Amino acid sequence: MSGDEIEEVIEEENTPLFSGFQPHSFLDTSIGSFKGPNSLHRFADSFTRAQSFAASKIDNRIKQKRSFFVGNVPSNESAVDDELVDPDLMVPASRGERLSSVIHDPQNKSQIFERPDRSMAGMYNDDYGSVFNQPSRSNSLFGHRSRGRKDDALSFSSHKSMFSLAASQQGISLKQIEDKEGHVVTVLAGQSTAPQTVFNSVNVLIGVGLLALPVGILKAGWIFGVLMLLACGSVTYWSATLLSKAMDTDNTIMTYADLGYAAYGSLAKLFIMCIFSIDLIGAGVSLIVLLSDSVYALLGDAYTKNQIKFFSFFVLLPFTFLPLRILSFFSLLGIISTVSITVLVFACGFLRTDMPGSLITQMPTNIWPLSLPDLLLAIGILMAPFGGHAIFPNLKSDMRHPYRFTETLKATYSITLTTDISMGVVGFLMFGKLCDNEITNNILSTKGYPSWCYPLLCMLICIIPLAKVPLNSKPIISTLSSILSLDKPSAGPIGSFFKSATQAFIKIAVNALFVILAIQFPDFDRVVGILGAAICFLVCIILPCAFYLKLVRNIGSLEKLILIAAIVLSSVLAVIGTWAVIHF
Repeated sequence: MSGDEIEEVIEEENTPLFSGFQPHSFLDTSIGSFKGPNSLHRFADSFTRAQSFAASKIDNRIKQKRSFFVGNVPSNESAVDDELVDPDLMVPASRGERLSSVIHDPQNKSQIFERPDRSMAGMYNDDYGSVFNQPSRSNSLFGHRSRGRKDDALSFSSHKSMFSLAASQQGISLKQIEDKEGHVVTVLAGQSTAPQTVFNSVNVLIGVGLLALPVGILKAGWIFGVLMLLACGSVTYWSATLLSKAMDTDNTIMTYADLGYAAYGSLAKLFIMCIFSIDLIGAGVSLIVLLSDSVYALLGDAYTKNQIKFFSFFVLLPFTFLPLRILSFFSLLGIISTVSITVLVFACGFLRTDMPGSLITQMPTNIWPLSLPDLLLAIGILMAPFGGHAIFPNLKSDMRHPYRFTETLKATYSITLTTDISMGVVGFLMFGKLCDNEITNNILSTKGYPSWCYPLLCMLICIIPLAKVPLNSKPIISTLSSILSLDKPSAGPIGSFFKSATQAFIKIAVNALFVILAIQFPDFDRVVGILGAAICFLVCIILPCAFYLKLVRNIGSLEKLILIAAIVLSSVLAVIGTWAVIHF
């Protein structure tokens, strides 16, 4: 990369994110204005794309080489000749339409607002010289560049993206990439800046799992609890960098499933599909349990927990029928609610002077684990908040400058780990050995706080399932619809009616499954614990290490030994943690 190109990159996104925590950081960019890559509407657009990735992370096309690519010959599942995109949001999508077809659509042609002197054909043809290049995924600024000359970004706008007026005016750029076999293909260029990627990554990592951290530290004690939480955060950060390096081996790798296929073929992709499905079901169950526990703690014995779960089915079901662009807005409310709950828990610690539930007069705590079974149960609980690796490859692919992804991980994990440790420590100090499955349940069940705290906290908790359950169910619904061929055009009005009825039944069935499992597994900490032990160790440590070992060349002997040790140790902890949740 030339000196001029380096200056262009630096000018575009300012100084390195949180580099040395210098005063000039991304907070100095144009957030709040409607100019530049970090304006509010581009943050909203980036957030919508991230929600789209989360809603489509299950790819049931097991023999398809890449999730977002197809070949010109339909039977050639190993080709990457054309990218698949969602024409509504203009983002890569495993069940989308060909990029070439979307670009040549007359409606999209009329949306060009940049470089109107050029024809649409110049934006997508066999002569890739007209499409600009960007730096490769290499984490080095001086990494390999794909073939072709550099040109100005060619852009068009999708009028269908209705997340906001500003988002609908977002320019979409194209670039060409080269796969491992040397095939060159035109794709949508990443649009997210480093600050936007940090925001999306933190949103993935900071979830309801942090509400169980106080009971996790209670079970493990101060020494093991805090050390295990730090270790889980540090190791998952390291494994996320391994995913990034494994992606650099082939520019067409854009999803976690792509990494699995590139490393171990279609069986790995099938395995990943099953694991992600279990993870999403578990997440949906945990949200239903959280909702019922919180409402029950507020209302008392007016309704049983199972009755509240039954009612929640009818409340949550309509949200499943909403389109993604609207669900993205509710998801943003979910983020605001999670942050507000964290702040409110801290505030409650100072709003009460007597224990339990006060940071002024703290409860007695334990330095060491209560028992060996409790220590084993804590493994999954303390690992659960760091399960964001399934979406990390998508977030890297969506970056304007993917080589900065590792840099964004530093900021992401700094924010996440600080928040998680703070919540765990504060909750444990407030309630000590009285810590319940969720710290919020402790507060709702403890008298002495200002009267406004209880309904406010319960309302904030209820918003999270409304925002998250439909998004968790969407990939499962899409996968089942694809398996039943409901994503294909129907023949005649009868076929269309049957298709619509079947899709509605699937949505109802998936939400009913969440409720039934929530009734069967009513303990929030155990649901979180089994997700952390059985899923997070696998997705966040074991598989990233295995992908890296398979895809990256020239691995040193010491590094290989560390990777193998991480796989073995994580496997042991995953088995022990899962066994403890089931057995005790």
